[in-house]
Amino acid sequence: MHKVILHITIVLGFLFCSKNSEAQIYNTQIEAKINLEANTEFISVTGSAYNKTQLNESLRYILSVIENVPGEANSSKNEQTGRVVIAPGDKQNLSRTTINTKETNRMIILLLVYNLDNKLLGLDRVVINATQEDKDLAAKASNVRVFLAGETVEDKDAGIFLRGIVIEDTKTKPGRDFYNIFYSEYRNKNINGEKIVTIKETLALANNTKIEVLVGDAKILEFFVRPQGNYLEDLADEAIRRVNSYFANSRQGKYIVNQY
Repeated sequence: MHKVILHITIVLGFLFCSKNSEAQIYNTQIEAKINLEANTEFISVTGSAYNKTQLNESLRYILSVIENVPGEANSSKNEQTGRVVIAPGDKQNLSRTTINTKETNRMIILLLVYNLDNKLLGLDRVVINATQEDKDLAAKASNVRVFLAGETVEDKDAGIFLRGIVIEDTKTKPGRDFYNIFYSEYRNKNINGEKIVTIKETLALANNTKIEVLVGDAKILEFFVRPQGNYLEDLADEAIRRVNSYFANSRQGKYIVNQY
């Protein structure tokens, strides 16, 4: 166990040592993300991966929680591993765990995502009850977040803007069914977009209706409504992929072309 922890410490020191280091090549094809959600007793930790490529990706992941006891050399480690295939433009949750909010020990949460050739493609790291050294490290690497002792998850994630809002503006039961399917997947995949997503149903020809999926003022997807469950589920999956890609591209400053 100690050899494993020592190895992880050495690797982390290499991966996150500088903005100009090789660590910056990660998360370009597969983006690893640790999502945190706190309540009064626990912090829910969800590791996810987003496929930025145009190909199906077969991946292996490791989600680790490493606890350091202050003043002691010993560390404990909880590790979850698995395999997953992610379609192009899709984001999937990989693994979940929880941390007690009353825990005062230093907690390192590490997500590593590899391809089948054992090449590390995506990584993310969060430190709770962090030290000053952790804070200095986070200032040099974009894929490191730290929460100092006494600082809650909400302190970092709330900000001054509301995030992850989806508005329903539907008129029929199939329209509401689509909204419910879309919203459930939007929450499950922790997309948490910076702009408001609107599911808008409008009248079309011959008393039909159509759904528009909007991110802010940008129309991401438009289709005629049918009551079939499989049809709505397939279009909800497509809408999730397009919305997620829109947010990912927007963060990189890329121009978005509407396609219907």
